[in-house]
Amino acid sequence: MPQILVSFTDRRVWFGRKLLFRTPLQFEFFALLAIAKVTAPADQAWISLDEIARLPTWKGRRKHDISTNVGRYLQSRDAKRLIGSRTTWGGPYHLSADPLSVDFDVSLPTARKRLRLSSKKPLESTPDVTLQFTRSYVRAQWLFYRGRLVRHAEQRLADDACERLLRMIERRECGVNFRLLATISAADVLYRLGRYRIARETLEANRTLVRQTADLSLKARYHLSLAWTYQRSSSGELSDRAVKAAITKGAFYAENSGDRTALAVLAYRKASFLTKKGRLDEAIDTFVEALRGYLIATNYHGVQASCADIGSVLHRMGFERYAEARRWILSSISIARQMRIGRDDAHGETILAKMYLESDKPLLSNLMLLRAERIASNAGNRVNFADTLMVWGFWFQRFGTRENLIRTLADAIRLFRSMSEFDIRQKENYIRKKFPDVWTELLAQLGERRGESSLADLQRRIGR
Repeated sequence: MPQILVSFTDRRVWFGRKLLFRTPLQFEFFALLAIAKVTAPADQAWISLDEIARLPTWKGRRKHDISTNVGRYLQSRDAKRLIGSRTTWGGPYHLSADPLSVDFDVSLPTARKRLRLSSKKPLESTPDVTLQFTRSYVRAQWLFYRGRLVRHAEQRLADDACERLLRMIERRECGVNFRLLATISAADVLYRLGRYRIARETLEANRTLVRQTADLSLKARYHLSLAWTYQRSSSGELSDRAVKAAITKGAFYAENSGDRTALAVLAYRKASFLTKKGRLDEAIDTFVEALRGYLIATNYHGVQASCADIGSVLHRMGFERYAEARRWILSSISIARQMRIGRDDAHGETILAKMYLESDKPLLSNLMLLRAERIASNAGNRVNFADTLMVWGFWFQRFGTRENLIRTLADAIRLFRSMSEFDIRQKENYIRKKFPDVWTELLAQLGERRGESSLADLQRRIGR
């Protein structure tokens, strides 16, 4: 493609040796497109009719007139070649040319001043603040991968991912995009701590950041994170409707952004919802789609999580799929060890322990349960810890005493009940179905006043 010169000296646009857009209205419209193209990320270099209306020569014109004029400009062959739009008459519009093929005869600050564009960039941070955020965010992610989600009671001076990310959200100088990224990451940590209500409140309190950002990938990840809070909070028609609405919004932004990570997260959330609805074959296919996306994006935390979830879904499909499920879960554990990540979650170890138990391998099951309990305890992951206690229940049902069985299941239910906005009914129904012979005694023990002290002991065991 020939080089494009936007000349503010004679207010003309040159396309190679050809002169284009000679009128002041046409020139300002194209100059705005060119500035957006060379200064904004590719998915954000779009301009709207409202932005055109603020240009000096366009100011005061009705939106209908602006739409009509721009639509007419786009009818020419050269305009069709250079300018793209989602709708011809309503916009938004973007320059199709490569940024490197666009030149100006004045500096960009001068060009912005001539068009009376704001020089402020409220969505961005300064280079120094960007460096500070980068160092702090990478540290938070490292803490997350190593399972240091929250500090233990005896480690008052230790660093943890949760508090660090929550502090980063409040740093207004970091700009909208970085604060929204910290919000989404903080919600991921809060999920593992069983603080679903706080995660939802954190996301909803920062909804204005979603409206302000033009980054479609962040918008997608925000709505997909919100979908997880709705899915874990309850079951039923209202919950399903909220989850589907959030996933639909996330899908719109992910598909328009073209960001591979956002598309992988979209597939992952869809697969989780399909699993909850019992559509297991579809869930496996969608988890595999997420895995492929994470691999292409080199997101190894997503890779190991997807492998573990595929194994988990396969194990739900019956004993004949256990060998296949075991391969997936062992791959997840191996990836986590090799990449030194995944210390925030022991889902794979818990499912593997259950499969070993049902395959008459109590020693291997015991070993995996101890490992899962240690990971969940060190990370403060209450969801994992309670799930591990449920599998201990299966172990005690076969190899332990009735007293240990009832005590362990009671501890699991207490821990589930301690989580805010968590779908406790689903867990209680599962325990009642799997352990019907002790359910009455279990309810009696849960009704005892000493249950409060038992919960305090449990929280100490997981570092809370």
